[in-house]
Amino acid sequence: MKKMVLALPLLFLLSGPLYGNDFVVEATSILERWTSFHWGRDCLVWIVHYPEELVEPWVAAEASRSGMNDSEREQYRRSFVADLRIADTEPFLLTVYVFGPKPLNLGPFASAVQLETTEGRKVPPLSYERKFDQPLSGIVQGLVFFPKQPNKEYTVVLRNLGIRDEQHFAFGGTEGAMVAAVPPAQEVVVVELPPAPKKEPSKPRTPQRETPTPASAPPPPIATPQDLAELKPEPVIVDLPAPEQKKPVLYISKEKTVENFIRHWIEGETSAMYDLLAESTKTALSEDQFARQVEATGLRPSLREGFKVQWMDDSRVRIVTAQRMLLFRTLRSKILTVGREESIWKVAW
Repeated sequence: MKKMVLALPLLFLLSGPLYGNDFVVEATSILERWTSFHWGRDCLVWIVHYPEELVEPWVAAEASRSGMNDSEREQYRRSFVADLRIADTEPFLLTVYVFGPKPLNLGPFASAVQLETTEGRKVPPLSYERKFDQPLSGIVQGLVFFPKQPNKEYTVVLRNLGIRDEQHFAFGGTEGAMVAAVPPAQEVVVVELPPAPKKEPSKPRTPQRETPTPASAPPPPIATPQDLAELKPEPVIVDLPAPEQKKPVLYISKEKTVENFIRHWIEGETSAMYDLLAESTKTALSEDQFARQVEATGLRPSLREGFKVQWMDDSRVRIVTAQRMLLFRTLRSKILTVGREESIWKVAW
C-alpha cells in the first residue's frame, strides 16, 4: 500500500545537493506565501502562484546548481519568464488530486475558476490546460493564466469541488496558504502549457466567445516521467593515453560524429563544434557567429544533465533535453542535419 507523504512542490527545489542555498531559501519563502490548498469532496486541490519576485532568486539558484555562465544565466532567465508568461499574466499552477471512486467534473472550467480582487471583481482566466474541461481522475496539473493585476491582494475562486459553492484560495500567508499532502513525486502528471492568447480589442459580452488565437508559438512541451527516464546521463569523458604511433582514422560513423558534436557542446568547445560543421554552414556563419548562435539556444546547462538523440531519418537528428522550470521540466530540442563530405560525416547547423 502506497504511503502518503507530506510535501510541498518545493521539494523539487531542495532535492539533490545544496546549491545557491541563500537563493533557495529566498525562493522557498516566496513560494510558501503563494501556496494555498483546500479539500473538496473526494479530492484535494492546491494552487501555486509564480510572482515576478520569484524570478531572480530561482534563476540565481538554478544558475549556481548548473554552473551557468552569465550569458547562459540570462538566456535561462528569458526562457523562464517567457514560458511562464510572468511579465504579462498572473500564472498559477493548479493541481487536483482525485481519490474518490468517480471522476471529478468541474464543468466548463472557464466559468469554474476566477480571480477575485479585493474590490469583489471576478476575473476569468485568459487560458488554461484544456484537460480541466474533462472529468478528472488521479492527479492532474496544469497552468492557468489570468490577466496581470496591479494589486496582488486577490484570491482564486474555484467552484464545483462538492462541498461549498465556491472555495477561496487565499495567498500571502493568510488562511488557506498551507502545506499540502501529496503522493510521491513520480506519480504527478506533468503539465502541457496552453498557448498564449492573442490580444484583441474588447468586444461586447456574448453568451459564448471563441478562445483567442495564440499570438506566438506555443511553449515547448512538458517532459513526462518517461521522457526524463530516457534522457542520457551526462557523458563521462575519459582521457585515454595517446597511442605510441598515430594511425589514420579511416571511418567515423554519423552517430559518433553527432555524439562528438554534443560532447563538445556540453564542454562549451564551440571551436571543436565548428570543425565538425558542413561547409554550407561554415559559408553562412563565421566561427564567432556560430558561437553566438550556440549560446543563444540556452541548451548547454540542460544538456549537461541529460539528453536524447532521436534520428528522424537517415540524415536528420533531433537532440532533446529537458530544462527545469521550477515544478516541472520543459522539453527543448535542436534539429541537425548530417551529411557526407567526401568520406567524412559533417553536421549542418
